[in-house]
Amino acid sequence: MNIRKEVIFKMMDKELISRLADEHGTPFYLVDCESLVSQYEELKECLPSNSTIAYATKANYTPSVIRTFRDLGTRFDVFSQGELNLLMRNGCDLERVIYTSVAEQEEEFLFGLKNGVRRFVLGSINGINNFGRAAEREGAEGVEVLLRIQPVTNVDAAVSTSGIESKFGVVFSDEKDSVGNTLEAIAERGLDFAGFHFHLGSQIRSPDPYVKAINETLDFALAQDIEVRVLDVGGGFPVDYGFEVPPIEKFGAEIGKVIEKWRKKLGDFELTVEPGRFLTADSTVLVVRVVNEKEMYGRKVLIVDGSEDMVSVDRHEMRIEIEEITHSNEPVAASIAGNLCHSLDWIVKEPIELSGVEPGDLLVFEKEGAYVMNHNMPYNLRRVPKVLTVGEGEVKEEEHPFSTIGKIRVAYE
Repeated sequence: MNIRKEVIFKMMDKELISRLADEHGTPFYLVDCESLVSQYEELKECLPSNSTIAYATKANYTPSVIRTFRDLGTRFDVFSQGELNLLMRNGCDLERVIYTSVAEQEEEFLFGLKNGVRRFVLGSINGINNFGRAAEREGAEGVEVLLRIQPVTNVDAAVSTSGIESKFGVVFSDEKDSVGNTLEAIAERGLDFAGFHFHLGSQIRSPDPYVKAINETLDFALAQDIEVRVLDVGGGFPVDYGFEVPPIEKFGAEIGKVIEKWRKKLGDFELTVEPGRFLTADSTVLVVRVVNEKEMYGRKVLIVDGSEDMVSVDRHEMRIEIEEITHSNEPVAASIAGNLCHSLDWIVKEPIELSGVEPGDLLVFEKEGAYVMNHNMPYNLRRVPKVLTVGEGEVKEEEHPFSTIGKIRVAYE
């Protein structure tokens, strides 16, 4: 066997990858918890004082990932009762949760309040009224709310969550669910308004949208004499998926500069960020085995025992590094297809150059730690990949996120 790089994945050498494939079968994800810590520390170091990092839980539900961020003292950005239960099952204090719902139903607010959530993000008049009723039923002492807004549109990002195509938050307009009307509804309900929240998108290519959004938001707060204790700017910090992106230090410096400017005008307030992809993408690789090959229409097609929903290739302008554990160095151009019975199951459709790959060899896909496992689907009733984690020199098998769904459902039904 040979491999293009001596080390694939931190301490993961070719012998270990091959041994794990033999012991556990393929496909499997391999998660390096030390990578999570280093990404967290890198981000924390470049943020201004009085800043809080909240892990976007939906990025990766692996129990060791959750527990790593728990031990680091992060907050958790959460969207559902199921995610709350996942945190509880992993020993997390729900007082550290920021609960941001899209549906904003009274029952989910009630569930969060009963279990200790103390910060909620609201984004509609109906949602504010639902939360108000839940607070009346359960009590809301020590509970604060943020208002989710859309301060800017047309953000240069792989995925934008602002503008006419977005369903999130409220806008500066004369419509029913405007920033002004929702603030009035919060006041009428007697809720403790702590500040504003926005999330601009994913893979944001420049700090400029953050700076503009912060200025628009706090200009409004200053003009309306609104006290701001918390400003939550969401996530969206970019990861290098084969396309150059600015370093996180640039985002931290530009955001820190504008935050300090506004603190001089408004007094000190907490800055919250909610990264998911930035913290987890680099932590995980996917290992699959080539199980079949064929030549058709003038190209070679390799079929693996995984599928396109197990990888992030071709999503959001991504170009993922693929490493090979093969029997030959002879280069071959090939497309890579999955093992599902549907015509869109292409992992890499356009042929790429690989090192002599044939059935039995392994392919390792890098940077698969964010928003990948939670897209695995049960089509054809095939099993989901195993999840292996490495920490302190030990490899162990974890629950796949989907294997916990039944347990989580029982917990809140």
